[in-house]
Amino acid sequence: MSQKTLFTKSALAVAVALISTQAWSAGFQLNEFSSSGLGRAYSGEGAIADDAGNVSRNPALITMFDRPTFSAGAVYIDPDVNISGTSPSGRSLKADNIAPTAWVPNMHFVAPINDQFGWGASITSNYGLATEFNDTYAGGSVGGTTDLETMNLNLSGAYRLNNAWSFGLGFNAVYARAKIERFAGDLGQLVAGQIMQSPAGKTPQGQALAATANGIDSNTKIAHLNGNQWGFGWNAGILYELDKNNRYALTYRSEVKIDFKGNYSSDLNRAFNNYGLPIPTATGGATQSGYLTLNLPEMWEVSGYNRVDPQWAIHYSLAYTSWSQFQQLKATSTSGDTLFQKHEGFKDAYRIALGTTYYYDDNWTFRTGIAFDDSPVPAQNRSISIPDQDRFWL
Repeated sequence: MSQKTLFTKSALAVAVALISTQAWSAGFQLNEFSSSGLGRAYSGEGAIADDAGNVSRNPALITMFDRPTFSAGAVYIDPDVNISGTSPSGRSLKADNIAPTAWVPNMHFVAPINDQFGWGASITSNYGLATEFNDTYAGGSVGGTTDLETMNLNLSGAYRLNNAWSFGLGFNAVYARAKIERFAGDLGQLVAGQIMQSPAGKTPQGQALAATANGIDSNTKIAHLNGNQWGFGWNAGILYELDKNNRYALTYRSEVKIDFKGNYSSDLNRAFNNYGLPIPTATGGATQSGYLTLNLPEMWEVSGYNRVDPQWAIHYSLAYTSWSQFQQLKATSTSGDTLFQKHEGFKDAYRIALGTTYYYDDNWTFRTGIAFDDSPVPAQNRSISIPDQDRFWL
């Protein structure tokens, strides 16, 4: 039997980390499922078994625990995201600290049943996003507020086939809460100009509407959509133990589709709907039902862990996220008409991480790691509501 991780008692490990905008994963994926994993840049997570949090990444690791184990943590994210530029009307688009701070908690429990079977449960957040601009911001029609919060409830089990191979399978229930708000900014001036340059600008009705558009206050809410819903998925993992000091893993987390049904409203005059303008559907302040499907992408990861010395170990990972499953944000009405639409055009992306652990003694462990996150957002599709770039962890 391969040596199992030994715990003399259940451990409660609560850690707080202050991290910058570079620390969460690319897109709006969150890696902060484990406080101990943060110290090694989440390298080798599918093959390491130093606390119960690793099981949320690879359920096959349950077989590495020989007694009930509990861990919990919280990561404090303090982003620093600033915007600069000029709008088409010439107004400044400068905005500082558009991404608010946030806590990302996690909680994990693992319990063996016998030498071959075990189970585990986790509460984490794998995806999240928040950007907030002032209501009078010139680019309010593309900025405004974008907020996504998720909670992932995972229940998993594992089976040890022999000394080398273990297999795990998990079920995920994801609760998501989302809000999108957009404000006019300088959109009124731009719409007025577009109307006047169209055939409608030669009619009294069009000229009157252009005058109305030109007078729209910058803090006028042109779109508001909010909702909350559950989505479901699964994850699986394979663990191969070459010997007690070397093991390798393959893990998979499925796509989760969240079908939001919420409320939609816009303070714009309904008359704007008759001119084919590239703006959200106007409701004159009335609220109606809105529907939006959010695709949280699948992820594959291969990991390795090598104890090269009694006090030293190296660990590494290569993850591949199918971000191409996230192509747009599109809200529709009950009849199927488009209320709000934003093209995203994400592409598949990878993450590579390498780390080391120094086991000083039974009480002290030191970790470090580096990682590179490939951005899933092509340069031509970058936006201020979901800002992103390639990221380097250290």
